[in-house]
Amino acid sequence: RDTSRPLPFATGARAVFDLSLEGMMWSRRTLLMGILVALPVLFAIVYRVVLATQPRAELLPPGDLYAVIVALYWIRNVLPLAALFFATSLVADEVEGRTLTYLITRPLTRPSIFVGKFAAYVVTTLSLALPAGVLAFFILLSARGFSGIPPAIGDLLRDLGVMALALVAYGAFFALLGVFLKRPVIPGLMFLYGWELMANLPGYLPRFTLTAWLRSLIHHRPAQEGLAGLFQQVLPAGQSLAVLIVVSAVLLAAAAW
Repeated sequence: RDTSRPLPFATGARAVFDLSLEGMMWSRRTLLMGILVALPVLFAIVYRVVLATQPRAELLPPGDLYAVIVALYWIRNVLPLAALFFATSLVADEVEGRTLTYLITRPLTRPSIFVGKFAAYVVTTLSLALPAGVLAFFILLSARGFSGIPPAIGDLLRDLGVMALALVAYGAFFALLGVFLKRPVIPGLMFLYGWELMANLPGYLPRFTLTAWLRSLIHHRPAQEGLAGLFQQVLPAGQSLAVLIVVSAVLLAAAAW
């Protein structure tokens, strides 16, 4: 083959994807994030044990507990954190390990390198998050019997979709951050726990955060006390989906470019 000409985009991206996926799946970062993402499954098992041994214990209803886990633990905190530590390292790890030269000197276009690595990130994080979501759902919602599960399957599928969208949207933003900055983790944490807090403010400001759009896609929401509950807005679901898709696409295109 003529190595002076780059491989087709899809072929190059697939080659980088295969190489990156193996490295991501068996990394210490994946192990740590896997434990963090799967903690609610362990908590759900403990909840069931307590419920079985102490039927009169004053516990949060299973459905409400599941809503808290999805909205506050996964979508608001842990999945954005996973996106931060995975996506900012897509290029940074190659630079730090001095292996980026080996990629860019191969017959690969730079966008195909980025897209292949981002696809590996998405597959890795989805393989951690989605099974945890399914397990937590069935463990908790079967606590009072299996009759409550069929009506809630629609909510489960919606939640899994929002979890996936959260990983893509935050991943696109942090991947772009990782391309532009040498040390993107601290600015990323400031974005998550500074800028994104504007989602709880009144007025138009929440529309400039990813959190507000993502939580508007969830049907069941945990009750929030205080000013956060008073100001929390629910934006139109169709508009939220469109905004997240467009923003993710623009951020990914900018990072690839």
